[in-house]
Amino acid sequence: MTKLVLGIVLGIIAIAMLRSSNGKPAIFKMGAQGILVAAVLFVLASAIITVPAGHIRVATLFGKVLDATYREGLHLVNPLLEFTQFDLRQKTHKESAGIPAEDKLITRMDVSVQYRTIGEMSPEILRNTGNTETLIQVHLIPKLRSILREQGKGVELSQDFFRESIQKQLQETLQLGLSEFLAPKGLQVETVLIRDVQLPDVIRTAITETKRREQEVLKQQAELERFAKEQEQKVKQAESELRAARLEAQRIKALAEAEAYKIDLINKTLAQSPNYIELKKVEQWNGVLPLYTGGDNIPMLDLRSMKKPVKKP
Repeated sequence: MTKLVLGIVLGIIAIAMLRSSNGKPAIFKMGAQGILVAAVLFVLASAIITVPAGHIRVATLFGKVLDATYREGLHLVNPLLEFTQFDLRQKTHKESAGIPAEDKLITRMDVSVQYRTIGEMSPEILRNTGNTETLIQVHLIPKLRSILREQGKGVELSQDFFRESIQKQLQETLQLGLSEFLAPKGLQVETVLIRDVQLPDVIRTAITETKRREQEVLKQQAELERFAKEQEQKVKQAESELRAARLEAQRIKALAEAEAYKIDLINKTLAQSPNYIELKKVEQWNGVLPLYTGGDNIPMLDLRSMKKPVKKP
């Protein structure tokens, strides 16, 4: 519309200059002609629109929304029309909301909704809400929070939101509820994803404390197992040493019994041989003859005891 108005204004100026160009220099007339050409170009430009890929345009004529839409490409249109452009590409809306469970504790949850604008319903969107961004604020966000709150009523404990089955059920319910609600309003919901779940502080503290205690218990169990293994090794070592001692005692006892048997056998054998006693006496003689004095017996002298030592010069 701006180009059309500018073209009309330039056209009027050019016509006025051409009418008053009599008696004026030739350059004045050429300038008027140039302005007229520019006016024509502006009018033609206002009659041509280009729609980029993945977009659609909706026309309005003097404030009235027309049902005709213009998809990507080059279009020759009425210069009096005004256009509103809609993006039909896939987009993602991220929402963080608090969900109360039956235990009255609030769980924070981050949800991503992937959607796209339904091109055929662009005129209705323009009439009812204005654009896609307004449609998100007016319809998608309140409905999403409402469904989340309703689903929270069926969850007994806040920590159950961590369960895969609960999250899967919640995603399916959100996608179904949002699709049915937003499709008539011009939005196509493609996917609903739960990105993050943040439990209440009191539960997170309790979980942290529970994990710490479990780690302490595991540590103590590991220590007890280590101590038990050490004691078991000591017992096995003691049993091994005891068996070795018993074997050694048995060996010594067997040797002693064998030696006693040998001695007993020798004694019994020698008891039957009187010469053995005499032989023992001879073996025990130290080579010294006995000395006798007085009486009727012939004295025996030990000449070795009478030998005087020789003095050295």
